[in-house]
Amino acid sequence: MKSAIRRIYALSKRNVILRYKNSIAGFLWGFLKPLLYLLIFIVIFSSQFSSDEHYVLYATSGLIFWFFFANVTSQSAQNIISASGLIKAINIPVIFFPLAEMLSELFNLFLSLIVFLIVMYWFGMHYHPGLILLLPAIFLFSLFSLGVTLILSSLNVFLRDVGILWNTIQPAIFYLTPIAYPESMIPEKFKFVISWNPIYYFIRLFREMLYLHKAPDPDLWISCGIIAIFMYGLGLFVFNRLKNQFITAI
Repeated sequence: MKSAIRRIYALSKRNVILRYKNSIAGFLWGFLKPLLYLLIFIVIFSSQFSSDEHYVLYATSGLIFWFFFANVTSQSAQNIISASGLIKAINIPVIFFPLAEMLSELFNLFLSLIVFLIVMYWFGMHYHPGLILLLPAIFLFSLFSLGVTLILSSLNVFLRDVGILWNTIQPAIFYLTPIAYPESMIPEKFKFVISWNPIYYFIRLFREMLYLHKAPDPDLWISCGIIAIFMYGLGLFVFNRLKNQFITAI
């Protein structure tokens, strides 16, 4: 067990070091990307959503978690192929690679979240005891993201179009999730679309703590827990069914 933890830690550390090697801004890039999107949204949507109180806080509370999901799934889709040399040379469980990618991105999320919590105070965020619930919420979202990652990284070994397709449809998923616009803007007849979008429930979970300054309802916790466990179980099932063929495929 200790050996497995050390290996996962070493892989995660390697990912972080490689990502920020020769980078001046370092981990701040993880915060600058959502900030750039936020500036674009303010320029484009500020007049339309002027009636929404603290729009900056509303949009950012969704953006920062969306980029965690988008980064970890996009990068992990390729990581088994990119690590093929290590996988063939070293006797190490293949699942450690997508897991290490997720943990390194989780490290980036926490660093960005610290900056976010400090800066957003000036845009109307209130510090309250319920913010401690961010930890279990991030755990559930990470579990969900890991499940998606396991499916993508497994399928991409056999069909390289999977990673390209995922990067192509990500913008559509982003705009189908009420991150940059209020949920009330969606016509009633189309609300069923977001009800089938699992990321929507996690964004709501985070937003209730960071934007609405309250503890999320138990029903929302239950929904997110079911989605996270189901997706992780599905991802683990797909990964375990295909992992024995990875060596020959890569």
